[in-house]
Amino acid sequence: MINSVLERSKKTLEDVDFAFFGYAGADFEYEMKIVREILGEIGLKRFDFDNDGRIALRSGSFDDTGIMVSCGTGSISYASDGKRVNRIGGLSFSLGERLGSHYIASLVTSAVVRAKDGRDDWTVLVDEVEKEIGPVETLLRYDYEGGDTSEIVKKVNQILFRCAESGDTVSLRIFNDIVTEVKKIVDAHRKSLNFTPPIRLILEGSFFKNAPSLLIKMIESAVGKEYEVTIPEHDPVIGAVLFAMERSGIEVTEKLYNRLVKNYLKEVKR
Repeated sequence: MINSVLERSKKTLEDVDFAFFGYAGADFEYEMKIVREILGEIGLKRFDFDNDGRIALRSGSFDDTGIMVSCGTGSISYASDGKRVNRIGGLSFSLGERLGSHYIASLVTSAVVRAKDGRDDWTVLVDEVEKEIGPVETLLRYDYEGGDTSEIVKKVNQILFRCAESGDTVSLRIFNDIVTEVKKIVDAHRKSLNFTPPIRLILEGSFFKNAPSLLIKMIESAVGKEYEVTIPEHDPVIGAVLFAMERSGIEVTEKLYNRLVKNYLKEVKR
């Protein structure tokens, strides 16, 4: 990947003043040590890295302040008040996570099974999900055999979006669970950091970026008027670029930030 970028830009490793990386799964000190050793073998003069959730926060704010809640494959949240940085989550369901597209899809398939056997309210999710992927009980094989469920998860969550927009009570209940968790994360950051409203709330990750406006409006309503909710069009890699620029001594202004984002989106859409 690095060689490809250098070739396209007609640059060499020696031309790179500073490189910054966002690394998924860089959570503990022993992992940080391993990542640093791997990156050290590339041959860059100067580099640094952090968890990919950290660059997602930096990517969503020109001045690196605000709260970022990510809901992609998994979930993580970072916040900064300009002086301190706070992290919440990013581990696993058994260690407290209640967001992430896989977790949300499991709420949907759970609701389908419970509706079918009478343990919970009936929902149109039953017909819609099983029409798309077949009997949900067959998903049990993934618990034992493993395998890639990403496409199934994507389909199930798209069905959730449609059913919630049509007014399905159980789907809206799942939406409410998502909103409640986002609000809990936001409130936890507020207890640890000192923000001056309006506070930027950045919703990052594939789930939020594909979610219907209904869910986003529910989140806006739940967090209240002190927050400005944004869903970046660009990818979190912008945060890594900004960190690298700052480590090279470049001051990131709002004008520079907006120009970088604009040029990136233009390049991506080519």
